[in-house]
Amino acid sequence: MAIPAEGLDILESLAAGNTVGHTARLYQEKYHDTPDIEDFLEALEQEGFIGEASAVDAGEVPEVRQAHWRWRFEWLSPRAAQRLVSWPVLAFCGLLMVVAAAMIVDDPGVLPKPGNALLFPTHFAALTWAWITFAMLGLFLHELGHLVAARAAGVPAGIGMGNQLWVLVAQTDMTAIWMKPKRQRYLAFAIGMVVDGVQTALLVFFIWSAHRGWVSPPEWAVLLATAVLLTPLARIIWQLFFFLRTDIYYIIATAFKCKNLMTDTDNYLRNRWARLRRSPHIVDQSGIPPGEMRVIRWYSLLWFFGRFASIVFYVLVLLPVFWGYVYQFILLLTGNDTQFSSFDFATVGILVFLINGGGLMLWLRGMYRGARARRRAARSRRVDEAAPTPEPAGIA
Repeated sequence: MAIPAEGLDILESLAAGNTVGHTARLYQEKYHDTPDIEDFLEALEQEGFIGEASAVDAGEVPEVRQAHWRWRFEWLSPRAAQRLVSWPVLAFCGLLMVVAAAMIVDDPGVLPKPGNALLFPTHFAALTWAWITFAMLGLFLHELGHLVAARAAGVPAGIGMGNQLWVLVAQTDMTAIWMKPKRQRYLAFAIGMVVDGVQTALLVFFIWSAHRGWVSPPEWAVLLATAVLLTPLARIIWQLFFFLRTDIYYIIATAFKCKNLMTDTDNYLRNRWARLRRSPHIVDQSGIPPGEMRVIRWYSLLWFFGRFASIVFYVLVLLPVFWGYVYQFILLLTGNDTQFSSFDFATVGILVFLINGGGLMLWLRGMYRGARARRRAARSRRVDEAAPTPEPAGIA
């Protein structure tokens, strides 16, 4: 993780024994800006870089994730980044999305049908590899939007690979954005959805124009554009999975100043379930302020909605795609005619292994490391409990 010199000043001031308030005053005197130190420290704590002394001694602070970021774009100056995410640019992006929405209403046929969009009737292998290339490019542009917005706020950022559940995803490290005012944080979190919206709009323009006869591209180009359109739409829908730390989640957590909204919501729901089962294992949440507790109760409804949305997404989007491939494989096994060649089947197998296999390995590794950290913390607590308490010295 990279943090700017201002962040190091904050950490050094706190390490020297200064209070948060005094550190904020020193920062304001030096940089003529008011930092949100509490949010910055909470972000560092969630990343495992800092923690309470008791938690550190007990081994309860999570292991720091050593991500090998490959793209930092340090050559991109804050001034150039500010131009790229300026309000005129954002307004133009909004206009593109409004026009695209009107085109979709005019011709709903521009939207991809998940069961057929990726089953290319011609040139399957070539179009599939082209689709995955454009999908990866679109994902990179989504993360690049976060990076540019962070650079515009004057903080370093980097793009690397990670996972959400078993899905391999690109991720942007911009922890230092928590030092900045809310307005800049909102932009840094939301800009990825803007990038996805612009990608969707441009693809809709192309497909809609082809349907209207305004352009005459080859059939394979329209098939490819329709398949590629499925990827930014899927990323936009992914933002509704409120049980994950998506871009919208961070916007909500920032707006309501919830220190650890996801964990607190998980604990709240576990407590509700434990009370229904009359289980004594209840997580103590008495220290959470009443206002923040109200947000947690409200967010728990979004948590359930996100679960429902993910199920609908898997049933209506992923399962049709999966069944389309499986059906072709069944035709091959039963000796019937299939539209796939042996090279086409190999293409599907390689892509499934690379995308889902890589994400699954990272997911299992994360679960293993988390379990190992919990076992280490439990052993530390047992040792502390077994240690004899020294008796007070007698008075002679």
